[in-house]
Amino acid sequence: MRRHELVRSPLTGLLSGLLLTACGGVPETSMDLSEEPLGTKQAAICAGLSVTQLSSLDSSSYGGVASAVGSWAVSLFSNAIHLDYYVDGVLRSSDERPGNSGTWYFSASGITCGTHAVQVKAYPMVIDSNNNETVCWDSPQTLSLEVTQDCPTASLSCTRVGSYANCTGSGTGGTGGYTLFWQYEEDTYSGVPSPSGWYQGSSTQSFYCPIKTMENPYNGELTIWFKVRDNSGMESSYASRTYLCAF
Repeated sequence: MRRHELVRSPLTGLLSGLLLTACGGVPETSMDLSEEPLGTKQAAICAGLSVTQLSSLDSSSYGGVASAVGSWAVSLFSNAIHLDYYVDGVLRSSDERPGNSGTWYFSASGITCGTHAVQVKAYPMVIDSNNNETVCWDSPQTLSLEVTQDCPTASLSCTRVGSYANCTGSGTGGTGGYTLFWQYEEDTYSGVPSPSGWYQGSSTQSFYCPIKTMENPYNGELTIWFKVRDNSGMESSYASRTYLCAF
């Protein structure tokens, strides 16, 4: 081989490499196909998954606390469930339970008197070996229930006898075992009321309300309130009576 050919060969290779680079001939590093958008991966994981059972075993409300219990199951290849619990359309709590089937339980406090709508929404889940969780939000199952919070009712009757209003209060409904509460307020001629605040008392109470006389001609008002609380802790609305008195 001649000397000038020995020199030319490396140079030719270098120029060829530069030419390939300039023309885009060197392939770029390919993108990892596993790096799919989150929505695409979730759709692939959740394909065909569903909540196959969502039922109630019992539901009630007592003492201002609504509760319900039931069972659930998910389809093959799903290994957990996500549960959302609503009362009157407001989300109160959420829960996630592993497995292919099981029971769910819900409770919420602050329930007022009357009937309330309880809704359970369930979604299948997949938990992989690294504890990564995928909730299949596009495959919900919904269960609708009603619970009724019973509350007591207060009744008040008063009779005006001379300078006194003699009153009798009682309760009905709710869970019984009533505790009785009274309150009164005197609105005197001066226009400054003097409320007593709620106090516990017996079923009969007498309130001073003097009749109008020549010596005491100015009318004021006496207002009496009564309510009951049952043994679950629920209170009734109040009943009231108002009398004109000469203060």
